[in-house]
Amino acid sequence: MFGVNDISKKVGNAAKWSIFTEIIVKLISPVTSMILARVLSPEAFGVVATVTMIVSFTDIFTDAGFQKYLVQHQFSNENDKDLSICTAFWTNFGSSVILWFLIFIFSGQLSEMVGNPGMGHVICIGALILPVTSFSSIQTALYRKSLNYKTISYTRITVKLVPLIVTVPLALLGLSYWALIIGNIAGELCNAFLLTMMSNWKPKFRYSLTKLKQMFQFCFWTLLGTISSWFVTNIGVFVVGRLFNEHYLGIYKTSTTMVAQITSIISGATISVLFAALSQLQNDEAQYQKMYTDFLKGIGLLVVPLGAGIFLYRDVVRGILLGGQWVEADLLVGLWGFILAESVIFNDMSGVIILSKGKPDLLFVSNSIQAVCMIPALYIASQYGFKAFVLVSCIVRIQLPVTQSIMAQRVSHIRIWEVLKQLRHYIFATLIMSLGAILLRTCITSTILQYFSILICIFIYFGILFVIPDTRTELYRFLLMAKSKLKK
Repeated sequence: MFGVNDISKKVGNAAKWSIFTEIIVKLISPVTSMILARVLSPEAFGVVATVTMIVSFTDIFTDAGFQKYLVQHQFSNENDKDLSICTAFWTNFGSSVILWFLIFIFSGQLSEMVGNPGMGHVICIGALILPVTSFSSIQTALYRKSLNYKTISYTRITVKLVPLIVTVPLALLGLSYWALIIGNIAGELCNAFLLTMMSNWKPKFRYSLTKLKQMFQFCFWTLLGTISSWFVTNIGVFVVGRLFNEHYLGIYKTSTTMVAQITSIISGATISVLFAALSQLQNDEAQYQKMYTDFLKGIGLLVVPLGAGIFLYRDVVRGILLGGQWVEADLLVGLWGFILAESVIFNDMSGVIILSKGKPDLLFVSNSIQAVCMIPALYIASQYGFKAFVLVSCIVRIQLPVTQSIMAQRVSHIRIWEVLKQLRHYIFATLIMSLGAILLRTCITSTILQYFSILICIFIYFGILFVIPDTRTELYRFLLMAKSKLKK
């Protein structure tokens, strides 16, 4: 257990490395994706989308919440910690091997179920990634618990270079979806190897059923929460795969994934660090709230205008990320980007509060409510075409961050109105920026000038914040903090 001052220093250092990593990764990943989007057809991405859906769902059971347990739980001594880690590791690894074997046996039926008949062999090969991730999952949890994001940073950057080196050449050689699958497997192999080699903890043949029982309640509800979250995330993919063709499946999955990569620059750099920090401070309410508020202001400064910007410049974002053959994705890119950006605060950060307080059952409840709302809404909307499906899927998703925020308020002293109060200046500046963007887009027709208008919107947003005394002080504080971290 760290002291409060130690936690603050470690959090600052972890945030620095995490932000650095996300920036570098998000420079590499879009380059890879933009190249592949121009080389491969939407149908190829549609095939891989079904494989990814099955693998990501199965991977939930291999981890079963152990990673979050190791980060959240405070161990009594080193022996208790080591025995817990070993138990979690071997449970993960054994589960992943069994689940891959089941996928191998039922691969044909699975391909029929997800709307890609005859692709059982593709699913079977793609699922080989499962035993590999069991190695990296536990090691990542240990690095996060100790707030050692420097090692994670080196590993993630290296791993993200693998698809660029492996997948793109294979795609250019005409391997279609096989290029994506081979690249994914190669990346995870690299990740598992590097994390294990650089870690002080190595797998040992220790196991305790008693320890497994102690973990069970937290891991069981975390597992259910993760399953329900996966279901909520992928129900759209499943419905499109069943009721539309591979073309629309590729548009839906690729567009939502690409937009998520933009918002995850912020969420990926902060949410896991916040979870580790709040878990350490879960019994110190004053420091807990202070840590949350500091993150809220830093995250809100960026995600509030980001969501509005993606929606207003959805065609520009789509053109940059996917190219001209994906015009049908404009509305999806805009709405999905807006919802995901704002959900970083009202969904992701609320989820961190719930987990850090040891209440994963509430995440399951909130996701279940979302699923009950989504299933009938999406099936009804699909009867009116793909555009109606996109609109309804985005509108229904608003319920999740609302519900999760209410539940986060139940387990902490952090009230929703206090969150909105902290964000009020960012919301006001974003509204003015949005009016400026609408005016600029109405007056400007040139593509080059459209890019210039984005810079003007950024200037408007930060200009308004600079005029407001409170946010001017915040901006100076963030700049000084960034400057000090960069020097280190």
